[in-house]
Order: sequence, then C-alpha cells, then structure tokens
Amino acid sequence: MAAFVKNDMQDLEERVSYIHSAAHDVEGGKDGEYADVKTPGDIEDGALAEGGALDLCSREALALFCQYAAIGVIYGLIPTLSYPIFTIYLYLEGYQTASYGTLVTLGWSFKVVFGMLSDCFPIFGYRRKSWILIGWTITLICLAVMAFYPFGEPYCNR
Repeated sequence: MAAFVKNDMQDLEERVSYIHSAAHDVEGGKDGEYADVKTPGDIEDGALAEGGALDLCSREALALFCQYAAIGVIYGLIPTLSYPIFTIYLYLEGYQTASYGTLVTLGWSFKVVFGMLSDCFPIFGYRRKSWILIGWTITLICLAVMAFYPFGEPYCNR
C-alpha cells in the first residue's frame, strides 16, 4: 500500500510539473516551439489565405452554390433511378441492382485522389476551376449519352 501511495505522489508531482510548464513561459515564448509553425495572427486576422471574406453575392460564391446544388441533384437523382429502371423495367435481381448503387457511388471514393491531383497539377494556373469545368463537362457528356442513347426494350418483351 505504501508503494502505491508513493507512486501516486510521484505521478501527482509529474502532472503538476507538466501543468506548470505548460501554463508558464518556456523557451521560445509561451507556446514554445509551436509558435514557429503556427499561422501568424497578424495576417488577415488568422486566415490561411489573403483576400478577406468572400462576398456571398459575388460570382464566385454563386458559382460555388450552383456547383453544390447540382451535385446534390445528381447525387440524389442518379442513385434513385435503380429501382424504376433496373428493378421494374429490366427485371434485374436484387444483387444486380445493389451493384449499380455501389458503382454509382464509387466516384466519391476517388475524391481524395482527384483533390490531390488538382492541387499538384494546376491547369492554366488554376488549381480547382479548370478541374471543376473538366468534371462538369464529362458529367454533361455522360448524362447526354444516357438521355439520348436508345434504352432498348424491357426485359419482358424480349
């Protein structure tokens, strides 16, 4: 029991020492070595990039809002087509319809890869705008092909 009390006292002293050193000035200022790598507070009130806050009625903000609205429509519409088209019209089995849902959402798995690609390889000096336009062009082409390509007869009429 005495050894346990002694260990508790040493542990308490170490914790008090740690709290004391964290709360008081240490070498390099109050924040220590962290002060060298943290974002300077005097640049744009702590923002990571210059330029100030984005005006919510600007063209850039409206384009961003439209982009995310379109993503929401597409992400909400395309997966819901599995039941009426594949299950009802084409009479696919449940596992086949489930694989459609997996394939439709597979693109979201590559979001990190495409993000790094757009950051590392800017097109015309833009890190994101060019890639966004390329992505929406590919999406528009794919949706046009799906809309105008003849779908074929239902499974029951073959």
